[in-house]
Amino acid sequence: MRIMIVTDSHLASSAPACVANWRAVREYAGRSASDLTVHLGDITLDAASDSSQLQAARTMCEPWPTPFRFLPGNHDVGDNPPGPESLANQPLDRSLLEGFRAGFGPDYWRLAVEGWFIIGLNAQLFGSDFRLEADQWRWFGECVREAGMRPVALMLHKPLFQNTCEDEAPHIRYVPLGPRRRLLNLIARLDVRIVLSGHVHQYLDRIIEGIRHIWVPSTAFFLPDTVQERVGEKITGLGLLELSNESYRFDLVCPDGLTRNNLVEQPFYNMLK
Repeated sequence: MRIMIVTDSHLASSAPACVANWRAVREYAGRSASDLTVHLGDITLDAASDSSQLQAARTMCEPWPTPFRFLPGNHDVGDNPPGPESLANQPLDRSLLEGFRAGFGPDYWRLAVEGWFIIGLNAQLFGSDFRLEADQWRWFGECVREAGMRPVALMLHKPLFQNTCEDEAPHIRYVPLGPRRRLLNLIARLDVRIVLSGHVHQYLDRIIEGIRHIWVPSTAFFLPDTVQERVGEKITGLGLLELSNESYRFDLVCPDGLTRNNLVEQPFYNMLK
């Protein structure tokens, strides 16, 4: 099975550069012979500031050459607190999450394909203390039991950590420490082969404690070093994940027509600060 992985498209009528890149992504999807497309979140430019962007972005995803699965990002439904004593700038908004579900489908899901078990998590629920977070934890426990011995691909908006499982410094870029520890304990019971995430707008591919962690770059833009520290490669692109029995292959793709947009040169830059 071939899965096209996209993230951080930041779609809105006020972001023409992002929309133009999205058209290039859709054209590539038609050429890629993919069986499924997965969006890892931040579909909208910033629905947390303008909820109408949820419906506008959904319209921009139609028609699409493949079936589609979506996960929410912080700009779609609001964010989780970086740590127990820190507040999110735009906290998770239940009404936005309901709007996401109405337009894009479940905010967490699982698929069994080609001998693999794929788990898509709503990273924005972690640390939120919403009842919905408890619902997802119960559901993930069911996934652990259901996956059995099958190889697992885990997908979510935020990376689990920057450098190691023991990273402790709170950061809006990664899954908060408390929920991360709980998640890692559950992951240890699974045969997780690969973790795919977005959010950072950088490409990074490495193996940590036997699991391959890939940060998929944004289709929309990169953040220059004056705005964001460089951890990986600052490009625009997408991923192709091939699953077959016990094996997999991941390829980074920068399709024709996908412009390497610089965030600070965009008219919407001040809104995303």
